[in-house]
Amino acid sequence: MRYRNFLIFMVAILGIGAAARDIDVENYVRKYWTFYRDRVVGNGDKRWPLTPELKAERFRHFKGVMLRFAPHIVEESYTIDRAFNWKKGTFLAIMRFSSVKSEPAAAPAAAKVSADSKREEYHECTSWVAMSDLTDGKTVFVHKNRDSSLHEVALLRRAVPGKHAWIGNGAQSGFNPTQGINDRGVVVLMNSGDPAAESDNSQYGMGTPLICRILLEESGTAEAAVELLKKIVADNAYSHAGSGSIWFIGDSKNVYIVENNARKVVAKPVNSGFDIRANAHHYPEMQKYSTRNFSSLNSHFRREFAVRDFLLNQQWRNNGILTPADLAASSRINRYPDKGAGYTPCGSRTLTGVTFAIDMEFPETLSTMYSVFGPPRSSCYIPVPMTIRDIPEEILDGSFSRKSIDLHNKNLPLLPEKELNALEERMYKRHAEALGQVRKILRTSRNHSTPQDAAKILNDAFNANWQDMQSTLKQK
Repeated sequence: MRYRNFLIFMVAILGIGAAARDIDVENYVRKYWTFYRDRVVGNGDKRWPLTPELKAERFRHFKGVMLRFAPHIVEESYTIDRAFNWKKGTFLAIMRFSSVKSEPAAAPAAAKVSADSKREEYHECTSWVAMSDLTDGKTVFVHKNRDSSLHEVALLRRAVPGKHAWIGNGAQSGFNPTQGINDRGVVVLMNSGDPAAESDNSQYGMGTPLICRILLEESGTAEAAVELLKKIVADNAYSHAGSGSIWFIGDSKNVYIVENNARKVVAKPVNSGFDIRANAHHYPEMQKYSTRNFSSLNSHFRREFAVRDFLLNQQWRNNGILTPADLAASSRINRYPDKGAGYTPCGSRTLTGVTFAIDMEFPETLSTMYSVFGPPRSSCYIPVPMTIRDIPEEILDGSFSRKSIDLHNKNLPLLPEKELNALEERMYKRHAEALGQVRKILRTSRNHSTPQDAAKILNDAFNANWQDMQSTLKQK
């Protein structure tokens, strides 16, 4: 135990995990955040019309909870204002009111908050967890299929001084992930939950991607993240227009599925096997708040059943073992076993998919983010190590994601199925071999320079995988 604690200490100070020097925020947003150039900030959801007085009240409340839970993000928002030559407080208003008009505005009017808004397109997500008794015995898988309006996504990586560093998947022009893992191997992701009558009371707080980032940056364990989420809700700092939420929060020791709305939070552990959630609350403590009708409930349970049926079949084929390839295949389900109609786990609005593999022995180092950066059926999963340093420009600028979205809109795959499976299998194998080398190093070596050597092995494997994928695609 003493030696393992020493290794964790060395990992932290040498930056083997996600932790490393943070980005230069001002230069980064100028270069990559093309979405916000010459745009007009909207007012939020039209279901709750805002008078100037109500808008000012909501903004005061939002800024207050931000200063309590994430003052560093408030300061960061001012840096973003400077990058776009906006009036101080503009980006904070964007985070609160969350909508941006798609038509360009004449400069410098981009910094003005408009009275118009457009309701965010309704989205659905499906997430699932497979515990270590169904994997290789030393890994927990937590997966999310993200459904939303189709927009570019990117690999996000932050290492704010004094906070837990993290990597995740989220909007290309943003710093708030919809799913992520931090330098202690803590995973946080969320789905929309049941609609609730009191949801309009939650229009004053922080949105769920912002909360996801705060949980990642502030929590060294899954238990701590759950407790922080409870505090956020209790402080009237949670906001999710129209519905509650369903969170998957896990680390190498505990995985929780958390259901909440603006009034209540219920967290229960997953101890073995697998569990799946679409967008319907399961816990009796939460169902009493739901206003969901039968047709809607049936749709969500059908998605859950489709994933359940697929994973059970894969277990039978693999002697009870699930692999990253199985999670990737399950994320591409676009028809039901009974050939019935309905929105599937991989549907027309499925924007991206991510499997987090939490390593139970060295979660800070050997955990992996298997991610596509576009619709799963038109993309390729690539293993992203915790040690990632140099992210390819095509991922950062959104062009890699945009290619997948274009293919998806044409109902085309990235590659024929056999070729895609072969490519992903090569990448999984290359990454697994790197993990094996690093595990051996961490178990046996007492050389203080070892963590840097281990990081190089994992990063070299990622770079080789990226080049393999690019060269394969160029042949098409």
